[in-house]
Amino acid sequence: MAELHEHNTATLLRSAGRRVTNARLQVAHVLQHSRGHLSASGVLAGVRQADGHIDQSTVYRVLADLRDTGLVAESRFGNSEATYEWIAGDDHHHLHCVECGETTQLSSDLVDRFDGAVLEQHGFRAENRHMVINGVCERCSVE
Repeated sequence: MAELHEHNTATLLRSAGRRVTNARLQVAHVLQHSRGHLSASGVLAGVRQADGHIDQSTVYRVLADLRDTGLVAESRFGNSEATYEWIAGDDHHHLHCVECGETTQLSSDLVDRFDGAVLEQHGFRAENRHMVINGVCERCSVE
């Protein structure tokens, strides 16, 4: 099964115009098997736990590269440090409550309708592949 994941990851990297490197595969593997968002230090810890050997600066470079290719989403929830999540090029959006910290996935259909309204009203073609909307959730707004 891990071999299949590596093959799929290698294919995605090549289709994004990137070389398949050990560091990219290690970072991708950690993100693909995480439950939620990881900070760069969390990714590094995951690589080391899997007996990987890359340094912290390499993790940051690989994360930025994977973000730029659309394989990884970088999120900032409130004032926290950046976190990363494997999205494999899919659109991925969140609602983040600044009161309780809860994060909910936001429908791409809703964001697509927003993008359409922006195009219609402003002639601007939005490219919202990943969006975090900070605000207050229903539960916190009634408390």
